[in-house]
Amino acid sequence: MPSLVVRDLRKAYSSPAGARIEVLRGASFAVESGQMVAVVGVSGAGKSTLLNLLGGLDAADSGAARLDDFEITRAGGGALARFRVRDVGFVFQFHRLLGDLTAVENVALPLLVARRKNAEAMREAFSMLERVGLRERAAHLAGELSGGEAGRVAIARALVHAPRLVLADEPTGNLDQKTGDETGELLRALCSERQTITIVATHNERLAHLCHRVFRLQDGRLEEV
Repeated sequence: MPSLVVRDLRKAYSSPAGARIEVLRGASFAVESGQMVAVVGVSGAGKSTLLNLLGGLDAADSGAARLDDFEITRAGGGALARFRVRDVGFVFQFHRLLGDLTAVENVALPLLVARRKNAEAMREAFSMLERVGLRERAAHLAGELSGGEAGRVAIARALVHAPRLVLADEPTGNLDQKTGDETGELLRALCSERQTITIVATHNERLAHLCHRVFRLQDGRLEEV
């Protein structure tokens, strides 16, 4: 069963004035497969930074993060690239769908990047769109989708390649309450069904309450609440 273990993770940046800003001051936690965990905190607290470190998009100053037997914080560029393609699904606040591609083509992208055959990738993408209730929108361009539909396509894209880890950064941030609730419930259901570890950075307390556990990031400290 997949498990994510983080130990004493630290990250600091320099401000334009040269001051040292400690964003993470020793974050430690562990998450088991099938769990969806919320990370809450004010804007600028470091929630996105934490997700970037866990996804291998940024390097920690010190500490360790490990997904099963893969040491995220110790891996080199090539290994991290393969890790992201194979094991991580990303969900973003503004979805980042490619506007000149259809919904099904957007969902198929992670499979094509992983060098799956086109017919197989499209078949699995159609199946995933059906799972999120959007098969009838498969041929529509991303720009023709509503905000809620785009959010569901983004979730389908993040999960289509069966990642061990899903990182969602404000996935309901630009949605109305009803659509946001539906999107959060869908994300939780799919991650539980697929036994994926899911880390959600959010300001949305309703989304946080849907999660199995909640951590608050404040002054660089991460504490479970």
